[in-house]
Amino acid sequence: MEKRRFLLTFGRNLDHSNIDYLVQSRLFKYRGRIQEDYFNPVLKRGAELILNYQIIDTNFNRVSMKYYLEDFHLTEAQKNGFMLSLQKLKGTHVWCDPKVQGHAFCEVNGIKYSFHVYQSLQGQEFRFPEYYNDSTADATIQSQLHKLPEEEQYLQFPADMNPEVQDEITIKWIKKLINMQ
Repeated sequence: MEKRRFLLTFGRNLDHSNIDYLVQSRLFKYRGRIQEDYFNPVLKRGAELILNYQIIDTNFNRVSMKYYLEDFHLTEAQKNGFMLSLQKLKGTHVWCDPKVQGHAFCEVNGIKYSFHVYQSLQGQEFRFPEYYNDSTADATIQSQLHKLPEEEQYLQFPADMNPEVQDEITIKWIKKLINMQ
C-alpha cells in the first residue's frame, strides 16, 4: 500500500479544462489498468508509485468524477511535477490516505444526506456533499450550498474526533443549509 498515493483536489468552480489538460498531458500516458489487488498494486516497469486522483467541485453543476478509478504509474519526479503544475490552478490539493475513503450518511427531517469522506495524511477528515442519491437532498444542496463561503462548503475536522460528534457537526451543517434564506 505504500506504493499508492491519493491526491484530492477540491473547491468551487474549479478550472476543469486546465485540470483536464494537466491530467491528459502529464498523467494519461502512464495510465495502467485497475489493479486486481488495490492494497498490493503491481507497478509498471520504471514506476515508483501509483497515483489516484479525485476532483470534487462543490458546484452542483460541475461535478467531476473522471479520474477516480484511474491508476497512474509514475516516478516520484513525475508526481512532483504534476503537483507543482496543479498548485498553480484554483483549488485545494490534499494528499490523502488511500486506505481511508468512504461515505457518511445523516438524516435530517426524514431526508437522507450522503457525503464523500476522505482523510488527509495530516489526520484531517473531509466530508463533501454527495449528489444524486436523494432528489430532495440534492435540491437543498444545489440551491443553498453556493450561499456559503467556499471554505464552509465542506466539512473538515480531526479524524480522531468522536464519530458521534462528527455526525452532530454534520447535522448542524445540514440544518444551517436548510435554514438559509
